[in-house]
Amino acid sequence: MSATLKILALLLVAAAAAPPPIEFNDINQLIKALEMPGIFMNDKFNSKPLKVRMAKWRVTDCGMPSDPVKINGTLMPDPLNINDQISGSFNVTPMVMVSSPLKAEVTIMKKVGSTMVKIPCVSNLGSCNYDDLCSLIPLQPGEPCPSPLSDYNIPCMCPFKMGSYVLPAQSFYLPSGILPSWLVTGEYHGKAMLSSNGKSLACRELTMSVVSS
Repeated sequence: MSATLKILALLLVAAAAAPPPIEFNDINQLIKALEMPGIFMNDKFNSKPLKVRMAKWRVTDCGMPSDPVKINGTLMPDPLNINDQISGSFNVTPMVMVSSPLKAEVTIMKKVGSTMVKIPCVSNLGSCNYDDLCSLIPLQPGEPCPSPLSDYNIPCMCPFKMGSYVLPAQSFYLPSGILPSWLVTGEYHGKAMLSSNGKSLACRELTMSVVSS
């Protein structure tokens, strides 16, 4: 995965309010549940990337009006086709200096019947807590930001100064390798909360459907 995709992936935020979830602390338990006959209408967990599309995107702000980081973005088309070109843009406006530690709490759930199943954290993907996103940025101090971020003077390493960082619509290739193997077809809800030193910075929710291509 390119450095640009890794950096942009750190901006992903997810989910929506839902019924109390069933939690799986072991990935093998989750796989068995996903493979239960009838639950996914013949959709089964596959260790190989599936040919899927991500449709019906809906992203909302789940933070407080006082949260000091505002995040807006677009992804097109709907549905997004894997192994194809997509268009994306974002506008991030931090009203405070954002520095390490930048904590993210991510919850991802999948609808199973009328119940929400919590996807566990596996290999740093899924319902994970990240103590410091700054430490996950795949660049060394002094290394320049990759294009297109550098083209628009958008910083890609902590700290992030107050200001408005705008990336106009850009075309990206979305490879299947960027997707986790547990991403089978169905309805998903996610939520991501950003904070630093116990103070809330931002919160985003996402709902989407994954359909066969």
